[in-house]
Amino acid sequence: MNLIVPALQRSLNILLRQHWTKFAKQQAVFDMLLHQAYFNRKCRTKDFKGKTVKITYTLYFPDKRKRDYSNYAQKMLDDSLVKEGIIDDDNSNVVVEEVVRIRFDKDNPRTEILIEEAFLN
Repeated sequence: MNLIVPALQRSLNILLRQHWTKFAKQQAVFDMLLHQAYFNRKCRTKDFKGKTVKITYTLYFPDKRKRDYSNYAQKMLDDSLVKEGIIDDDNSNVVVEEVVRIRFDKDNPRTEILIEEAFLN
């Protein structure tokens, strides 16, 4: 499943310095944008309920500044996937692999989320 969310999560450096109510408001906006991206798909079944998954997040920023991967940990993104019911949970028994990639797109900053079923040996 590939989802395109027309927004980027804020840096953890910024999120962790905010009051929790401000963080909660930003989380709600991201939840709504993810819901719209999921709802607009042709097939809206809960593809990954009861399955283990690997997730690749590709963050397209509008500029080429250097960014630390650890500042864009997937907390807000994972929580939105769980709230939407796309995955059961964001613990290590469900999400067995996560990759964050940082890319550049001046005209279309966004978050692309690729979710694939993980087959464990």
